[in-house]
Amino acid sequence: MIEYYIGLMSGTSMDGIDAALVAFESSTRLSVIDTEFTPFPDHLRSAIAEAARPNSSLLNIQDSPLHTELAQHYSNAALSLLDKSQFSRSKIRAIANHGQTVRHEPNATPPFSLQLGDGQIIANRTKVTTITQFRQADLAAGGQGAPLMPAFHNAIFCDGSSTNKFVLNLGGIANISRLGDNPIGFDTGPSNCLLDQWIEHHLGKRFDLNGQWANTGSVLEPVLEKLMHDPYLQQANPKSTGTDYYNLEWLAQQISDLETFAAQDIQATLLAFTVETIALALQQLNAAQGSLYVCGGGAQNQALMLKLRAKLANFEVATTDKIGVPSDWVEAVGFAWLGYCFMQQIPSNLPSVTGASAAVVLGERFEPNS
Repeated sequence: MIEYYIGLMSGTSMDGIDAALVAFESSTRLSVIDTEFTPFPDHLRSAIAEAARPNSSLLNIQDSPLHTELAQHYSNAALSLLDKSQFSRSKIRAIANHGQTVRHEPNATPPFSLQLGDGQIIANRTKVTTITQFRQADLAAGGQGAPLMPAFHNAIFCDGSSTNKFVLNLGGIANISRLGDNPIGFDTGPSNCLLDQWIEHHLGKRFDLNGQWANTGSVLEPVLEKLMHDPYLQQANPKSTGTDYYNLEWLAQQISDLETFAAQDIQATLLAFTVETIALALQQLNAAQGSLYVCGGGAQNQALMLKLRAKLANFEVATTDKIGVPSDWVEAVGFAWLGYCFMQQIPSNLPSVTGASAAVVLGERFEPNS
């Protein structure tokens, strides 16, 4: 029997909400019916960025109106998608919402990961069962609570071939999945977050379209070498990170004379940094060749994709469109999948990825108030 789910994703790029309406035949067979992107208004982007700053008070974040306001935007995104697709909400089994990550500290004592967006409000406003808080069960089982997408990548994209096959998500933070019988995945480091923050700081633009600004600069090799010595990059798996770590404050700490360089040269260097961290991750996975399928906003950055292909000359580098899911919507579809798994009570973490002691069902359920 086919079941229908809506997946909602707002990631570390903090630009808005990806919504995907997905039909499931099983946990390995799906089709994307419709999608829609809803941008965040400027004031909300600023509030999220402030909440994600390392020195923000967690108590203030949890008690802030942001938790409620985000839930309103998530529910609006789901309802807008239903209206666009002319799909009845009564057919939707559940909405699966990632929420907005503002803090991710899996190595703290105790470990925690904080995603905002009240699930009860989403359920009440949409009148649809809502699943949220997907990271908590994995954390409780001793895992990192991230990345969550490798399990989805392996379920949908793994075809059983023996060749090295990888999925690379280029969001604010980049993460990679090695598909197969022994899947592995981890966050490789920053992707769009530093590029977006740097261009907004200097030019007031939200992102560097096709890497055009980066292309006007030159890579500062000594700066790049220093960035590559960041301790996170050398950590063993399992590992995960976020924009509460990789941000402009982090950049200024790495490069004490940051503002003395030409801004476009820093942008070019940050783009090269993303490419080098991905190449390092593949090296750490002992992968010298194979197929790399790219998704996320970074897949639309032509300069980034060109440099990635040049760096990884022994790899076929393509987008996930080639293997069945549009590259802009993989994460939203992935959260619809996590919602499906929750409703079927199928464990959806990968202990080999997160370090959890067991495979567990992820998510917390909210029913609409009558």
